[in-house]
Amino acid sequence: MEMDKEQFLEEFGKDYGYPDGPKSIDEIRATGFKRLDTVYLDHAGATLYSELQMEAIFKDLTSNVYGNPHSQSDSSLATSEIIRECRQQVLDYFNASAKEYKCIFTSGATSALKIVGEAFPWSSQSHFMYTMENHNSVIGIREYALNHGSVALAVDVEERVDQDTSSTDKRTLFKVSQHTIQRRNDSRNMEDDSSGNACHLFAFPSECNFSGVRFNLDLIRAVKEQSEDTFKDTILTKGRWLVLIDAAKGCATEPPDLSKYPADFVVLSFYKIFGYPTGLGALIVRNEAAKLLKKTYFSGGTVAASIADVDFVKHRDGIEESFEDGTTSFLSIASIRHGFKVMNTHTISSISRHTSSLTTYLKRVLSNLKHENGADVCTIYGDNSMISMKKGSIVSFNLKRPDGSWYGYREVEKLASLSGIQLRTGCFCNPGACAKYLGLSHLELLSNVEAGHVCWDDFDVVNGKPTGAVRVSFGYMSTFEEAKKLVDFIISSFVVLPTPMRCRSLLHGSDIFLFKDSEKKENATGLYLKSITVYPVKSCAGFDVDNWPLRKTGLLHDREWLIRSPSGDILTQKKAPDMSLISTSIDLNQGILFVESPRCKTKLQILLKSASYCCEREEIELHGHRYAVQCYNQEVNSWFSNAIARPCILWRASASNCFLKKQGIAGTCRDVESSLNFVNEAQFLLISEASVVDLNDRLKSKTSQVDRAPIIQVSAMRFRPNLVISGGEPYAEDLWRGVRIGSKYFASLGGCNRCQMINFDHQSEQVHKTSEPLATLASYRRVKGRILFGLLLRVEKCSLENEELDSWLAVGEDVYPDIR
Repeated sequence: MEMDKEQFLEEFGKDYGYPDGPKSIDEIRATGFKRLDTVYLDHAGATLYSELQMEAIFKDLTSNVYGNPHSQSDSSLATSEIIRECRQQVLDYFNASAKEYKCIFTSGATSALKIVGEAFPWSSQSHFMYTMENHNSVIGIREYALNHGSVALAVDVEERVDQDTSSTDKRTLFKVSQHTIQRRNDSRNMEDDSSGNACHLFAFPSECNFSGVRFNLDLIRAVKEQSEDTFKDTILTKGRWLVLIDAAKGCATEPPDLSKYPADFVVLSFYKIFGYPTGLGALIVRNEAAKLLKKTYFSGGTVAASIADVDFVKHRDGIEESFEDGTTSFLSIASIRHGFKVMNTHTISSISRHTSSLTTYLKRVLSNLKHENGADVCTIYGDNSMISMKKGSIVSFNLKRPDGSWYGYREVEKLASLSGIQLRTGCFCNPGACAKYLGLSHLELLSNVEAGHVCWDDFDVVNGKPTGAVRVSFGYMSTFEEAKKLVDFIISSFVVLPTPMRCRSLLHGSDIFLFKDSEKKENATGLYLKSITVYPVKSCAGFDVDNWPLRKTGLLHDREWLIRSPSGDILTQKKAPDMSLISTSIDLNQGILFVESPRCKTKLQILLKSASYCCEREEIELHGHRYAVQCYNQEVNSWFSNAIARPCILWRASASNCFLKKQGIAGTCRDVESSLNFVNEAQFLLISEASVVDLNDRLKSKTSQVDRAPIIQVSAMRFRPNLVISGGEPYAEDLWRGVRIGSKYFASLGGCNRCQMINFDHQSEQVHKTSEPLATLASYRRVKGRILFGLLLRVEKCSLENEELDSWLAVGEDVYPDIR
């Protein structure tokens, strides 16, 4: 790290870390961000507030009385003065004259954009033109335009230098090429503004929140003053062009200078600039443009007078007062003064240089990464854009395997989280830039949607192409160390180097990186079933048995009950970790399910042949299957609600004949041929004791390399297995296509994909979440984005005896694997 930083500072030392500022980057982190124990790289999503900033806000709010500004009391007048000062601070930040611009406070940039869309003077002759690199909140304005009969169209903007002029007088030109013309009403009213008095709106971001590309703000004058030249390759239209800038991302490191670039509308959110407060933004509007806006709705504060039972209203004259519906968020507005104070300890120029140095470094390193076969690891988006030579504080990319296939961005995000790195993945609510940079056609986009892909899901690669990207974004307090940790993480997790030995697994025909010190040995003999565990209630604790009946659904009563919220959500330990503290047991002779919790004084008893159902049989869907279920009376539901400290309802599978819903791309279980209770993937999970020992050896080696770090060890029960076997070699189960236990045969359904539930550590009736053992498993048990540990099994019906006579499984029975 030290040597790398020395090399970095040799090149970027003049720009990185505020060398000429009142505080260095190390001092900024030490005084304002002591709470940071992770690598935070999602400043485009929300930057971080300084602790000094919050201390000042708390002192302010606890020392002063702020009243509703819609009054004439002393506290109200003082609040009004604070709001006035804050408006001026916002205008100063954008170098906007109060004579030319007004600042309207909103609930965020999205609300500001909505105001423009609602109040813009649309007509059937109007055009709404927006660049492909716009956020959904900007694209949403087209609904207002189209509903008024206006035309909407997306465009690409190319910046170039006119070679016909002298080298000392080169002027920037913009080539604008249009996409499909969108119009809802083909019969446009030609008498409406046909003289060329129609108003048109052009929208673009100061910085693309997908790629970090910054637009040249000379585009504003090109649109407003040279529209015929600028739009000569598009549908040329007469009228008045107004320009909207979405500065929500760009203003954190380089706000538009409105004294040089006279945009008509600029929108922003304050949490993007200095972290707090959220839910507050602003619309900066040019006075001349504000006169064109047509506001319909009125509310408290926006009217000078109104009569309730007569159609009479007199609006206030001030631009701000006319558009700030209701009482402004005056406490939040008062808080932004302290955010600007933090920002003003630096210059915008120094912040921009600081973040740009980190962006340049990261792009360079990622671009140079190679796999062992010489193939590129990383594809970076936006570097070859013709929009501008300037780049912001974002690095957007995807990673490739040595064979050229893509690592899914969700895989990157999950592993980054395990490594203590916070970043963002997906399309970032910017569908145009996403499609443009990823090369996705309309047909592919529609095909992805039909396949089930929506925003924020796990379908990161569809038909061999990524549906989104990984985004890293820096803030004014970001450090070289954070960038370097990200690089180290990518190298260790995604770059295939010659050092690790590969074991070819027939499981899915993929490579599993075992990193073994010696060749994998043949399976040893002497395997036997060491333990059997039944989990009656899904996600609650199970109980061990010496022998237990088998059914076509698996172990008798295993995951036959589940807990759901009143809204219908299925509750698991991910949502309610305290479910792990609920213990269960079943007495088959008495026919009773016993349930206990440290939060409940009484032990709950539920009859297996229960008469306490309170409803008729219902049908629910879970993991692509439909189940017939019955729920319990209020006494049972209240017990479970107390146990997990949230309202809930207990459900029981009323029959063991769940059926498969029409199979699609999303959420279907692999165990499609057998009957199931409320399982995620299969009837049984088998864990090898030898594999657990190997994992613990790795955990011990890993933690021993960290000073004073406690040695982490896990038991087989951390993985919630039904069956634990003893004997044999670690991971020998990877090569089993089936296994016979005693006289019963089980088919392998493949490895179990592990999630963060195995990181919950249950000690002394407390649940603690750590990064292990999943982080260690991810380093050597990853197959195509899945972290495998344990084997999923299905009992073969032919190996079951007549269920009336009962088929049993017993601890101590010999295990005979069927090796591929």
